[in-house]
Amino acid sequence: MAIVTISRLTGSGGREIATATAQALNFQFIDRNAMDVAIDQQFPVRTERLSRIKKDRRVYDEMVRSAIAELAASHNVVILGSGAQFLFAKVAASLHIQIVAPLPYRIAQVMRLARVDRVAAEKIIEERDHSKEILIRSLYAKDWRDPAHYDLVLNLDHFSNEIAVEIIVKAAQAKGIEAKRVELPPQLREDILTTKLDVAQMADLEPVEDRLPEFAHPSEREFARVMDFYRIRWEYEPKTFPIEWDENKNVISAFTPDFYLPDLDLFIELTTMKQSLVTKKNRKVRLLRELYPDVNIKILYERDYKNLIWKYGLSGDDGNVDNGGNGLPSPSLK
Repeated sequence: MAIVTISRLTGSGGREIATATAQALNFQFIDRNAMDVAIDQQFPVRTERLSRIKKDRRVYDEMVRSAIAELAASHNVVILGSGAQFLFAKVAASLHIQIVAPLPYRIAQVMRLARVDRVAAEKIIEERDHSKEILIRSLYAKDWRDPAHYDLVLNLDHFSNEIAVEIIVKAAQAKGIEAKRVELPPQLREDILTTKLDVAQMADLEPVEDRLPEFAHPSEREFARVMDFYRIRWEYEPKTFPIEWDENKNVISAFTPDFYLPDLDLFIELTTMKQSLVTKKNRKVRLLRELYPDVNIKILYERDYKNLIWKYGLSGDDGNVDNGGNGLPSPSLK
């Protein structure tokens, strides 16, 4: 998939150019309205609760980032504004455009489109550009006007909209971004996952089950609630495996993994302890694998299972599987 981001000075005609570029490239056009729709789909929270969450500007901005990234990971997109040029700055399959124009040109455009006088048009331009500056500095600590952040800067006082669109399309073709797969940087993946988990916590999610079981540790409850949030079926401690016997074949040691994910045919053992402190647990998992080679099991630390959720949520159908051959994208255990 490919990404074209278009940033614009107010009144420069950037929206019209972005829309026409998306049509010319046959890409999906993403603006703030489309992002809100994506947020509603990405975060399965009841409408009234999601509305309250969105009122927290910091959280809402992070939700926008998450929504944009998920769309860009699965679609060719033209993204208008919202700092997407910085969000995808390190993505190879991307092209970043800035649309500018002299102030008199922009004033005339706003007067025509908004049907206001010159004074009102100047005020609209000042307020909107200032609002963009505050947003981008708060999210990325960058100056969005700096042309160094863009692959191409177009001055609409020199080109018609049609010529501008033609230049962007040719630049995208020259860069070959349509032929490249979007690979989101690891830090971006982790930031977006953190947003998902924050929203899940703020939403005070209701479990799918009528009643959650009594968990042995709070981390297990968190894991169950997040599984519910992302519609991943789970069972808690559904099976115990004998792993050691005495000389009379009496079971002297058994192991009960924390969770079973039936859709993935995968057992999960959670731990919040450091790896150096879980020697006994690691030994049990090793014995289980030796004795029951057909059983898929993974031991996950807190960071690992958050990465698992991210991978399952965004890459579950990309064909990548872990070494166990269970169909689950590898969570890159550390």
